[in-house]
Amino acid sequence: MPRFDSETAVAAMELHQLIAEWAYELDGNGGLTMPRLCTEDCVYLVGGVTYRGHAAVQKFYADRGERVRTQQKDGVRTQRHTVTNLRVAFSGTAQAEVKFLLVNYSKEGQAPALDLVGPTIIADCHMEFRLEADGEWRIALFDSTPIFIGNDPFLNASVVRT
Repeated sequence: MPRFDSETAVAAMELHQLIAEWAYELDGNGGLTMPRLCTEDCVYLVGGVTYRGHAAVQKFYADRGERVRTQQKDGVRTQRHTVTNLRVAFSGTAQAEVKFLLVNYSKEGQAPALDLVGPTIIADCHMEFRLEADGEWRIALFDSTPIFIGNDPFLNASVVRT
């Protein structure tokens, strides 16, 4: 079992908060300002597609936002990401890795989302982080592997690897 000293314990809490901010950004803003949480050279893997750097991550979320606007009821999508079972590991003072379980609930239209039977997707996630010169941890790598996939054609079009 990993042991933390006072420095790594604080860093682990900072990483936990960064992941919570990442999920909040997804739910509250559709990921439109996600690059601020990422390193300039980040690698973002979604549905078998690799997005590298801020511009590519920004385009991914902008394109997704346009799909929401044009394909979802009233141009809105309600979603919540639940993050659990975080396992933090440090490979140095400026590099870390967190593996966690992501549970997503989502449906088109305004909240409350009625008749939702269960999660839209449950995925094993892997993030790598780098402590940057400004003292902030940022996401250097995001990847997820869907474990359970619900019946939501909108979400499935983005995350199911074909």
